[in-house]
Amino acid sequence: MRRKLFVCLLAFSFVFFAHGPSAYAADKYIFILKWIGNPYWQAIKQGIEDGGKEAGISLTVLSPNNDQAKEEHLNLCEAAISQKPAIIVLGAATTAIGLQCFRESQKQGIKVADIDATVSVEEAKKSGVNLCFTIGADNTMIGRNAAQFISSISASRSPKILVLEGVVGSPPSTDRVAGFKQEISKVLPQAKIVSSISAEWDRLRALNITADTLTKTPDLNAVFAANDVMALGAIEAIRSAGKTNQVIVVGVDGVPDARKAIMNGRMTASITQLPYLIGKRSVEMAIQSVHGQCVGKTERAPLLVLTKTVLAAGKEPLLKYVR
Repeated sequence: MRRKLFVCLLAFSFVFFAHGPSAYAADKYIFILKWIGNPYWQAIKQGIEDGGKEAGISLTVLSPNNDQAKEEHLNLCEAAISQKPAIIVLGAATTAIGLQCFRESQKQGIKVADIDATVSVEEAKKSGVNLCFTIGADNTMIGRNAAQFISSISASRSPKILVLEGVVGSPPSTDRVAGFKQEISKVLPQAKIVSSISAEWDRLRALNITADTLTKTPDLNAVFAANDVMALGAIEAIRSAGKTNQVIVVGVDGVPDARKAIMNGRMTASITQLPYLIGKRSVEMAIQSVHGQCVGKTERAPLLVLTKTVLAAGKEPLLKYVR
């Protein structure tokens, strides 16, 4: 997977420098993201902006006011369509919202693409949408990696596990949780998931759910949180209960606060799909789509398990994309 991604990056670099930045300056590119108060989306936004500067293109990044504003994505889509860009790249709150935006954009002759693996090329085709590309992580694989990691370090072969899910209906959350449950049943068949509940990507909700779970299950062994924000809430509850050394906590995204928590021993690991790299790559693919063919390409980012050992050593080449 890593090799495929870097081959793509190399190929784009050749095309870009052959034409030069000025060849693309007249086009408008609009990226609609989820709430950039979330560090994951901040990293994607940074990658998009850096990619735009390097390519010399005009781009606009829009996002809703909070992580629960599903309907606001449609309003942002309408605003984007009115600007008549060459392409709209959308990280939709749900698949349904993404498809609705894409259909309306396509009616106006605007090319469309997905970021964060919310809408697949196949789903788009079924809805009459010609998706130029979709880029993001293999979220099922993220869940599987988390399960494999917990299995590799768990002292118990029958651990009690809490699963913190994201917003109900969010494909990344659904796939991560499904991948985790499928894999944990294989690698630790005696494991017991004591609760699998939505904390809505929210730190405080995750803290409260974890505290409640620890009251009911004081011998909890592990927490898998579908993003780092929820993992950070979980570790606060675990620390307050005096069980930091008892409970393995694995999150997703590799955000700065999670990396700090990993380094100070409060959090065990985070599975990152390198959102900064996803952002940069989405710009490159958008340019290719506008100035080439809208081919319906699916690209998945490489995954990296961030542990204290990996972070302290600093030798992993992909760490340069961690933001």
